[in-house]
Amino acid sequence: MRTRPSGVALELRVPATLSWFRGHFASHPILPGVVQLAWVIAYARAHFGLDPAVERIIGLKFQRIIRPGAELELDLLWSPANRSLDFQFRERAATCSSGRFVLTR
Repeated sequence: MRTRPSGVALELRVPATLSWFRGHFASHPILPGVVQLAWVIAYARAHFGLDPAVERIIGLKFQRIIRPGAELELDLLWSPANRSLDFQFRERAATCSSGRFVLTR
């Protein structure tokens, strides 16, 4: 984990045993996008003390499939002034997903 004044970079390993993979394409399991979004919120709570109520999501992009066993970096950048939380999941420097949560005031 690396921290910045308003951000954090986390190293994550995606275990093949996650229940999220069951039933999500049996022969080619992938991590569902909704799980990625839930992880962003969970890590925002843990690292920034946020209890976020999401107003909207801007620029949401799923660019690369995340498979079991993936080693990811999750970058989170919190902007209190804008009430926005930017995120980016990367695997080997390639962006898997990214976007911005705008939180209610």
